[in-house]
Amino acid sequence: MLAACQMFPSGRLNSEQVAVLKKHGFSISEAGWEFGLAAKVLFEFDSDIITPGSRDKIEDITRDFLEVGISGLTLEGHTDKSGDPDYNLQLSERRAAAVADVMIGNGMPRENVIVLGLGDRKPVASNSTLDGRMQNRRVTIIVAN
Repeated sequence: MLAACQMFPSGRLNSEQVAVLKKHGFSISEAGWEFGLAAKVLFEFDSDIITPGSRDKIEDITRDFLEVGISGLTLEGHTDKSGDPDYNLQLSERRAAAVADVMIGNGMPRENVIVLGLGDRKPVASNSTLDGRMQNRRVTIIVAN
């Protein structure tokens, strides 16, 4: 597995890197610093198209990451439970790849971006409501701690 971010000898992020993560709404999790793009980058039903506003946010995050030396990450694509699980797995990977394309196009090294499709396996909200389904149609950015 590729290094998820450029580390200092101690193996930890420096204060400037942590400040950038917090500025963009990242929070610490078991996997590292996580940014669930729900409510910021949501996808329509059966779509992997990033809206212009979401593209701007991803570009801003990428610029700030590169400025402080965060040069790698994992992108997890997700779907709601509607439809065939195999299809949803492919759709979730396309969503993560769409975010990766924006980040790579803005200077993130391609070899440092890990793209994963998780389908409907990690919901953040109930799939029984429209709002819940919308929140589950997302990409999560993870920067290892």
